[in-house]
Amino acid sequence: MNKRPRRTAIHEAGHALAFWWNGQHIERVTVRTRTEAVIGPMIDLRGNPQNVEGLVEADYFVHHPSLDAPGIAEYLPSMVESIERDLLHCFAGPVAEAVYRHRKSDQFITGSGWGDRRRGYELISLLPARKLLDAESRAIARSSCLVRRYWAAVTAVADLLQEHGTVNGEAITALLCEVTGESPALHRNQLATLDTRRNRQWTAAHAGCRN
Repeated sequence: MNKRPRRTAIHEAGHALAFWWNGQHIERVTVRTRTEAVIGPMIDLRGNPQNVEGLVEADYFVHHPSLDAPGIAEYLPSMVESIERDLLHCFAGPVAEAVYRHRKSDQFITGSGWGDRRRGYELISLLPARKLLDAESRAIARSSCLVRRYWAAVTAVADLLQEHGTVNGEAITALLCEVTGESPALHRNQLATLDTRRNRQWTAAHAGCRN
């Protein structure tokens, strides 16, 4: 009960990887012990209680998607990339957990990643109609590509989180840069580099399969 679950550490490391890859600022990453999670909520940096096993606190491109009008990106095309980048770190957590457990990502997106999927749906609802059909499957495929490409970095961050529980964003970012030899700037990494042929085939096969 007093150990920090490896699966949770991997999950949060996946989220952190995506924020880092997008060049976004990470404030803090937390993985709680089972005892801590049972006792009650943690308090995030804004003073809000969070009933979670782990949490990445970082800067989003779209801060409150539930408050925006559905389909707004139809009229604000510049939002599309921001939405798609935010979808990347929505799904990178549960996808990383799926890779670690050698399972299909769907099992974790509808399970431990239900909160991530809920935010993902809020983001997807903002997209133009032409992008709705395959938005989730494309985001999952991109997340899978990202997580597998940087798996050594995911496990290194997970190790740090298991050891310390709460780690500030500067330390997480420094570790990711050290392990990968990369130092991403905001928007510098292109989403298209995650659209491999295999991923495009997977996206096409799973488009429209949202439950």
